[in-house]
Amino acid sequence: MSPLTALGRFTGGTCAAIGGLQLLGGTAVEPGMSADPTVDSYVRFMGTVFAGYGLGWLEAARAPEPDLTRMRVLAGLMAVGGLGRVMARAKVGPPHRFHDVLLAIELAAPVLVEVAARADRRR
Repeated sequence: MSPLTALGRFTGGTCAAIGGLQLLGGTAVEPGMSADPTVDSYVRFMGTVFAGYGLGWLEAARAPEPDLTRMRVLAGLMAVGGLGRVMARAKVGPPHRFHDVLLAIELAAPVLVEVAARADRRR
């Protein structure tokens, strides 16, 4: 399996699973979340969106030749989401430390796609 295919499948499966957990568990499945009904409703809705985002990664990685353009767009969206976390931190303060790990992953996503694409070209 090519590095780009592996990255797409791993990222897609992980995002789809996290989204499913958020849909089913709401705020209870994410550290630092309040049990406020509005926040729970939002987390469950966005969990569905995140699961769909994961399916997009899986689709991009499905073909024998992964769709690098689509993966770049998806990774870019993840990085923009990370920038949203940076904005939230500046506006309201630092979140639970778990979200710092997510931020690092989100900002690294475009770099990881390019590294995997380069490794594919070498194969």
